[in-house]
Amino acid sequence: MLNRIGYYCWAGPGTSRMIRVKYFNPRIDEQSLMTSYDYDYLARAKELFGITDFWATYSWGFSEKTEQEDRVFLIDRLDNFKRLGIKVHAYIQGPNLVYDEFPDKNWWARDEKDRLIPYYRGRRMCSIHNSDYVDYVVGKIQATYGLGFDGIFVDNIQHGQLGVPSQPGKLPFVFCGDFSAPARAEFRAATGTDIPDDFERDLELTRAYLDFRVNANTRYIACLAEAVHAGGMEFGTNFYDPKFDPKYIYAIDLEKKTAVQDYILFENHSLPSSDGKKNNSYIEHLIDERKIDKPVFVVSYRNGVGMAPQFDQVDLDNLYSEASKANFFVCLKGSEFTTKNVWHNLYLDDYGVPQTDRLLPRIEKERSLDVLFLALKIPAFRWVMKRYYNPLYRIAFEWKICFFMVKVVYDTTLK
Repeated sequence: MLNRIGYYCWAGPGTSRMIRVKYFNPRIDEQSLMTSYDYDYLARAKELFGITDFWATYSWGFSEKTEQEDRVFLIDRLDNFKRLGIKVHAYIQGPNLVYDEFPDKNWWARDEKDRLIPYYRGRRMCSIHNSDYVDYVVGKIQATYGLGFDGIFVDNIQHGQLGVPSQPGKLPFVFCGDFSAPARAEFRAATGTDIPDDFERDLELTRAYLDFRVNANTRYIACLAEAVHAGGMEFGTNFYDPKFDPKYIYAIDLEKKTAVQDYILFENHSLPSSDGKKNNSYIEHLIDERKIDKPVFVVSYRNGVGMAPQFDQVDLDNLYSEASKANFFVCLKGSEFTTKNVWHNLYLDDYGVPQTDRLLPRIEKERSLDVLFLALKIPAFRWVMKRYYNPLYRIAFEWKICFFMVKVVYDTTLK
């Protein structure tokens, strides 16, 4: 479907700052990031791509003082979008924040060994069981009332430590979720026992905790939705890639999450290829199987954030040709490209209007062929993951020499 076209584009001073927090000595085309909300850029993007909806940076998760300039940057440019009839969905970071920006806060999630839980370099996961944190996010949403946004988009919603994808029909064996004091108190009040620190010791208790985790995340999302809707705006979140069931990975219940949102946005690494090996047919099947009747946007990457140069014309033609026959809307990735090792937003100079009539073969891949499922059967791999998942995750994102591990994870779980 092409009657709505999204554009997913992070810009402004906060985006440059966040790239420097997350990555190692990055080279950034600052002009590209600082002009992506200018009228001329937006007008050209609309002329080329027919954009109707735009996801734009409002809050990356720095302190109020630090990111004040980021919010002003977007608010001062809102009229550019309005003049072109483009809806603006303001981006707010999910339950992770820049750790060093909040030295007096104790709202951080913990793993089963009482360690902080990393989310990329420089950021840590927050506990959605901590009322101070939840109040902080709700207050940030309420502060947007009347500013002129059409919607609020909360990114990266996951409950505590990310779950390792489990084999079909199996429970996770690596701890996931939140072992902080508020989370443990809430679980004990509900069940009379503590959160399991070993998921293989008592499977029934583990199952009870995993259900508790999903229910907690569902309540959190509903709380955010209520705050956004009270301000008369649309509410959406990142549903990630539904290649694997998100229940145990992120603690997401697709149906319950969909119920409180105004649209669904899937972000994946399935940029459609001309040979048909990559495509979004599995999302089409999911929409049909789940009978999803709300608008669905799909943002397709080639590789992970900052791991690929910008699209060529064929990529755009493939995206539009696929969407023209699909039951979802295309949402173009407009930022986080690295061409010749320079970070930049989408350069528009060399593009023409995307074709919508390319004939694309579609090869559907069985999940059982994924390398990760094979690795999960190896005892040594399971032993290492169970004991060292948290520190391995941290060094993958925080040690430059180990960044190849991030690509391995992306390649095995998101393609």
